[in-house]
Amino acid sequence: MKNGAIIFGILVLIAGVGLLFYAFMPELAVFAIPLWKWFLAAALLYWIIKKVAFSKTLANRLSLFIPLGLGFMLFEKEIGNAIGKSPDFVNNWYIILAAVLLDAAVWIIFRPKAKQFFSKNGSKGKETVTYGSSDSSDPVNFKLGSHIYYVDASTQPGVNLINQLGELTVFYQNTDTGDTEGTLSLNLVNQMGETRVHIPRSWHVDLSSDVSMGAVNCRPDGENTTRTIVIRVKNQMGEVNIVSDD
Repeated sequence: MKNGAIIFGILVLIAGVGLLFYAFMPELAVFAIPLWKWFLAAALLYWIIKKVAFSKTLANRLSLFIPLGLGFMLFEKEIGNAIGKSPDFVNNWYIILAAVLLDAAVWIIFRPKAKQFFSKNGSKGKETVTYGSSDSSDPVNFKLGSHIYYVDASTQPGVNLINQLGELTVFYQNTDTGDTEGTLSLNLVNQMGETRVHIPRSWHVDLSSDVSMGAVNCRPDGENTTRTIVIRVKNQMGEVNIVSDD
């Protein structure tokens, strides 16, 4: 079952239970709100959860101001009564305009970066390239922006990476030199970012993940695997993809 169908089913269940409460206990203030508003609120909640949990880009995941603004407009009367103001205490045009501008700002700041080609010098444009060092086992931290990290499989058996609010692409190089059968490890923390790990098709992936409102996807193992890589992922409101190009 798809994740979107699961969310939709939960929202329909909530709506059904709310309808029963509305039928048997209409005197409760929280259920005195018109029923059509609850159905529209459920649709907006579905929209927000789907964007936060299952959007493929960080910009889409954070652009929540339009559904939040529509939700405020939907319950403006109830909010006004709750805080002791008139039912139309805010101009709705200001709410819509502010929501559009805020979502536009999020998209400008966190929009997906265009793919570029890189030289060995390290960087080009706003995207940075980092080559791993065998001298350090400290975590390598990437924040915001777009990054490429190269792991030397012959000298870096263990790697620790942290991606915060950025786009990170990881490549393994020198996979056919040195100890080509030794087990490798990758510990990855992905916080509201997008991380893509490229590994050879011949490697077996031993994956374990701790996911909070996000997704971790891994390609299936091929036949006759020659090496094992142990990948431990902690993913918070982001997306991690483990892929093989060949």
